[in-house]
Amino acid sequence: MLREARRDWSDLPGEDLATSALPEVAGWISIYEEMAAVLRSVIGRANGSVESEELQRNLAWIEGRLSSWRDRHAELAGVTIDRATHTLTYAGKSLRLTRREADLLDFLLRHPRRPFTSRQLATLAWQNSRLSDAQVRTYIMRLRSRLREVGLEEVITVARNLGYGIKASTGGAGFERE
Repeated sequence: MLREARRDWSDLPGEDLATSALPEVAGWISIYEEMAAVLRSVIGRANGSVESEELQRNLAWIEGRLSSWRDRHAELAGVTIDRATHTLTYAGKSLRLTRREADLLDFLLRHPRRPFTSRQLATLAWQNSRLSDAQVRTYIMRLRSRLREVGLEEVITVARNLGYGIKASTGGAGFERE
């Protein structure tokens, strides 16, 4: 059945990687995150079936597309993080971060519209489930303080009972996360 329904993976209707509308980009990120999650679930149930290989190829394409949308979001927001040097650049200013600070900020920026608990951040941003909630809070506070140097002091938000995320906008700074 999967072979009959095989899809030539290309742009979805209405999808335009060249868009300059941040809310639209964030929407596509959400769509591809959902598609990837559903496909991972299906693959988990396929358990080595004939279709499993094709499902894996489709998932790889979806994850590649998700990565492209996340890169586009960062580009439009004017924020770049050099993963090799852990340097944040925003509005013509650069800020050297620690590896953990860079990983944390990069993770949050790549997941707009979503709050994460301390436990989720420890596991997803740093792949370290042994970090305590207090340690994660300390990293968040320190990063928020450091971001003041480039004018992004309020970009990381705290949503009561939900966790940490990216602020919807930072006023006139031209940086949006929705």
